[in-house]
Amino acid sequence: MRHRFCARQCASWLLLSMASTVPVLAQTATADQDTVAGQGGHKSVIRSKPASKTLEQVKVEGQTSSTYSSDDTNAATRLPLSLLDTPQSVSIMSRQRMTDQQLNSVRAVLDNTTGVQSNAYDSERVVYWSRGFQIENMAYDGVPVASGLNVSSVDGSLDTSVYDRVEVVRGATGLLSGSGSPSAMVNFVRKQADSKTAQADISVSYGSWATKRLTADGSTPLNKSGTVRGRLVVTHEDGNTYQTRARNNKNVLYGVVDWDISPKTLLSVGYEYQRSMPRGITWGSFPVLYADGGQIPLPRNFNPAARWTYWNNMTQSAFIDLKHEFANGWQIHGEVDHRKTNADSVLFYSYGFPDRTTGEGITPYAYKSYQSGRQNMFDLYASGPVWAFGREHELVGGIYTSDFNTDSYQFPTDTDLGTIDFNHWNGNYPYPDFSSQKQMVTLTHIKQEGAYIAARIQLADPLKLVTGARYTRWSNDTNDATYGVYNETKGKVVPYAGLIYNILPDLTAFASYTKIFDPQTNRGANGAYLEPMVGTSSEVGIKSRNFNGALNTSLTFFNTRESNVAQAIPGEYLADGITQVYEPLNGTRSRGFEFETSGSITDNWNATLGISHYNIKAPGYGNVHPSLPRATIRSFTTYTLPGAWSGLSVGGGVNWQNATNIPVADVDNLTRTIHQRSVMLLGLMARYAFNNRMSLQINGDNLLHKKYFIADDSSDFAFGQPASFMVTFNYKFF
Repeated sequence: MRHRFCARQCASWLLLSMASTVPVLAQTATADQDTVAGQGGHKSVIRSKPASKTLEQVKVEGQTSSTYSSDDTNAATRLPLSLLDTPQSVSIMSRQRMTDQQLNSVRAVLDNTTGVQSNAYDSERVVYWSRGFQIENMAYDGVPVASGLNVSSVDGSLDTSVYDRVEVVRGATGLLSGSGSPSAMVNFVRKQADSKTAQADISVSYGSWATKRLTADGSTPLNKSGTVRGRLVVTHEDGNTYQTRARNNKNVLYGVVDWDISPKTLLSVGYEYQRSMPRGITWGSFPVLYADGGQIPLPRNFNPAARWTYWNNMTQSAFIDLKHEFANGWQIHGEVDHRKTNADSVLFYSYGFPDRTTGEGITPYAYKSYQSGRQNMFDLYASGPVWAFGREHELVGGIYTSDFNTDSYQFPTDTDLGTIDFNHWNGNYPYPDFSSQKQMVTLTHIKQEGAYIAARIQLADPLKLVTGARYTRWSNDTNDATYGVYNETKGKVVPYAGLIYNILPDLTAFASYTKIFDPQTNRGANGAYLEPMVGTSSEVGIKSRNFNGALNTSLTFFNTRESNVAQAIPGEYLADGITQVYEPLNGTRSRGFEFETSGSITDNWNATLGISHYNIKAPGYGNVHPSLPRATIRSFTTYTLPGAWSGLSVGGGVNWQNATNIPVADVDNLTRTIHQRSVMLLGLMARYAFNNRMSLQINGDNLLHKKYFIADDSSDFAFGQPASFMVTFNYKFF
């Protein structure tokens, strides 16, 4: 009954929102190019009608865009398509929205993105999901990169100060990523040195739990003509967290130089450094049930970690990007990336079922490790117009290679950790005597090579076909200290096809279909990797482009079928005691819809509303990943007052998810269910611009102070963040 109620409730929101866009379709159908003034004096030229020139781009003056949307993206197919002509569900998290909501981490961005949910193994390992499948694919400027070292999902600890926007393409993205689940791909678009005048600003923030943050962002021409430009971004953040004894500290450095070698050739060279050094962090869940089966009433700030725990992570990446446009409209684009990651940690885990009276029954476990990762990537593609049968079409073809190595070591200890009194736990625990000699855990080498081709074919004036295919060759060579050597090589052709029909110039209907190929590192009870996930994914929907392109709206229905889907078995681990055991589910089917409207309603009113609902089931199993919410709403809006109060902007939003049933293993290793009611989180903001240079902003999150779980299917539990605030002062020097 709850799911039927959620579906009716979401449908009501959806129909109301769609109805609001109908009156403007006739207006936008005949509009030409226009210039829209945004908040803070920024201006952006927005196309309302695709021009005949294939490679026309939206030009942005200044360092940021003041809208909540973008006019086009090539993240889905590599073709330079408008959102209206992209036959998939795409969300754009713009720099303006990240600033308005103070979304300073990738986790904050994705937790506010339509159709995306998250759960966590612990404070440092967060897993993201869409349509019931884990999000594994991420990219920098469209070039696929490996997921985080600590978890096979997007690295949520990354700071967003170096990104101009974040694009989330939901559904299968094998045409670009090669391998990957039918969930989504997260594309991070880096900031560029795109200003020929000097610009610089600094932001200083202070928030809950003594959180302090400083970000400086500056760009300048490096020669008189402005053909060589540089940009530098520096960020530092530190503070406590809502969990007792936990503390965060991170440093970010990003630099890029853009050189217009000629009016048609652009060379970009950049470097990114991010380092986080959290202390007092959790590893795995805290005990949830007493030995008698009752649920433990823990406070929200409870921290099961010892005081001496830490988990340092460092990510470095360097890139060289070269673009050239030929006289006939064709472009060639090549990029070389090197990415290096490492993590060293000392961790503490307590597991078991304590006695309600004595607190006994908990076994501690300590672990010290070092991990390193190295990835080299090369991406080369060409795109441009092709004339055939009296019409102009577009074609893109490219190659991609990736070589990724990860090494994992541990430092064993013979220290007898004894037991702990859970009822009086305060984090004080003797530091174990770890060995000074590291021992190999796993050495992994994953190589991927691919070639792809795609085309946008104008079948008729109102009808376009987007089609393509990618061949991927994937290999995994792993040396595991417990289970020995593992070698696997797979090759697969992944087709893609989409149809777009223009009902009106600014209203389209679309349908798309693709296959799925997703090698995985989840393991079964015998320690072997599960077979690759394979299947198909199809989508149908409508999209509209309103207010001269300032507001984009989409409604998508999807149907995904997949086999070998990994489902965690609560309470079961491999011989090492820490690796979760999974079972493969065949015939898994995910069906649902996603609605989103995002952009500028007027020159001083930005808004976004996203609604999603899905069900994922497997024959003979029932609901898959039952801990994930099936229905979510993501909304936020800001409004700048007119007249004498034009310096004041106010905003707010609501994130909502339906009730969930979370599986947890009890003392007899039987699966029990903990019910969590629906969760609604309220956020508000206000910003006052004293003049064109100075502004003061305050943000509040979870202002209703809701207490809720973040949980997964492996009996891992954590509490969500309580009510918090942040005050930010921004000053623009130029």
